[in-house]
Amino acid sequence: PAAVGLLLQPVRHAAGAAPPALAAFERLHRPVVEVPLLVSNGAKVPIVVEMAHPMDPDHYITAIEVVNPRDPVPSKGRLHLTPASGQVYLAFQARMDEGASELAVTAECNMHGRWSTTEPIRVVDGAGGCAGSAPPGRPRDEIVPPRIRIPAAVKGRPIRRDQIIDVQVIMRHPNRTGLALRDGAFVRVSEPFHITELSVFYGGGLVSRYEATAALSDDPFITFRLRAGGGGPVRVVVTNTRGRRFEALSEVPVW
Repeated sequence: PAAVGLLLQPVRHAAGAAPPALAAFERLHRPVVEVPLLVSNGAKVPIVVEMAHPMDPDHYITAIEVVNPRDPVPSKGRLHLTPASGQVYLAFQARMDEGASELAVTAECNMHGRWSTTEPIRVVDGAGGCAGSAPPGRPRDEIVPPRIRIPAAVKGRPIRRDQIIDVQVIMRHPNRTGLALRDGAFVRVSEPFHITELSVFYGGGLVSRYEATAALSDDPFITFRLRAGGGGPVRVVVTNTRGRRFEALSEVPVW
């Protein structure tokens, strides 16, 4: 009965906690989150989420979501996954407000429900990134279409059939919250402008889909994983709030 209760409720741990007696079942379902304790630039906070959970057709993680409830744009994005992902992994950069807060990551298992982890973070006072503007010296709305980088291929390393590989998407694109900080409060001064979705296709099907928010940093550098299978082209489709669509294509060379 106790185990059944565990499956029905989100599992949360204190920030940074690593219980020595953590059950193997719980370790399998709890997201592992890497985020710096202290950040000097809240406009570009690096976040890494990883899990050892299997990604089998009958048992896999369907989605992970990253949230900072204290921020004016709480959701930092939601990644929808399929077994073709091979492993739960997401690395990206997000905007966060100044001060101390907690980052919460929730994973959804198709069999065992929702599981959460929280990690503490502090953005230096005056360095919050939720009301950012265009970087100096470049047009406010400059966009350069995405490109795909496969680190193993770039380094000349052999990629074996069904090996799980990193795939990186690099794009120059502004991501604006439309918020300004006035008299200690956030107010909306313009419409948000940002990437809304990044979908990954490989082997004739959808691998993953990242739902982005205005909290995504400018010029995102996003890393995910997929199972190489028999090789072939990986395609990325990116859309933004203005209805524009961008695509990139790269070959996965399987030996």
